[in-house]
Amino acid sequence: MALKNEIAATLKAIRQQRGLSYDDLNESTFRTSLSLIERGKAGVTIEKLSSLAHALDFDLIAFVAMCVALERGHSPDEALATAQHELDQFKAVGGLNLLQEQWEDGNPVSRPPGKPAKKKNMSAVLQLKAEGKTQAEIVRILSLSPSTVNRYWHSDA
Repeated sequence: MALKNEIAATLKAIRQQRGLSYDDLNESTFRTSLSLIERGKAGVTIEKLSSLAHALDFDLIAFVAMCVALERGHSPDEALATAQHELDQFKAVGGLNLLQEQWEDGNPVSRPPGKPAKKKNMSAVLQLKAEGKTQAEIVRILSLSPSTVNRYWHSDA
């Protein structure tokens, strides 16, 4: 979901509706970049999109909702309703608590480098090891790669 074309159309519509020229937005991006974005020829980072929305004096969430609505062929209100439903589900299963656990002093909580371990797989490997299964048997039973089984087999968990 690149949304390049949807961002292009939304950006151009808001800029025209606000009566702003490229020069008026020059503070948020270079004119050539803005032209490329508006023509759907360049992607944009969320930081750049936030900067553009700010320069347009337009809410970032509303901007994104309009882009998603274009992509899905829905109205912005439908896109926002879908997002609200998703947020409600996230909150209902404790998602906000998990989010807060990932945020500390205005920064994301760091984690060790590398791919996070899948605790369910690790537990299964260690359980089968405790039952006396070999690594080869565990590979067949759990359909995990030999290197994954070996890593969990020798873990200190």
